[in-house]
Amino acid sequence: MSDAATDRVELARLENEWMSAMQARDMDRLEELVADGFRFTAIHLSPEPFSREQWMGAAREGYTIVSFAYERMDVDIFGDTGVIHARFSQIASFESTNLSNVFQLTDIWARRDGQWQVVARHSSELG
Repeated sequence: MSDAATDRVELARLENEWMSAMQARDMDRLEELVADGFRFTAIHLSPEPFSREQWMGAAREGYTIVSFAYERMDVDIFGDTGVIHARFSQIASFESTNLSNVFQLTDIWARRDGQWQVVARHSSELG
């Protein structure tokens, strides 16, 4: 079992890697990082959560990230669960919708078979 400090560093790295994979449309890496059953909640986009399939579909086409930055990131570890609270900015679009903004994110990661995967994201616009 890893210690919490090591897990915090690992999850911060994976959080950045996840968005880099989205930006690059690296579907193989996204398949590894995004858990079955993943849900994405963004009330500013839809009243209902997006499924993993919808998220991965947007990653394949439509969602374009020009640039992104984690302005702040706090990582908490609870055994095999990690919770990330972050301030995130991006220049991005989905099809014809401008998604360039600053967001407050809450991401939930779970360690399964020794590997971390993201299981949920909640995003709220700040700007």
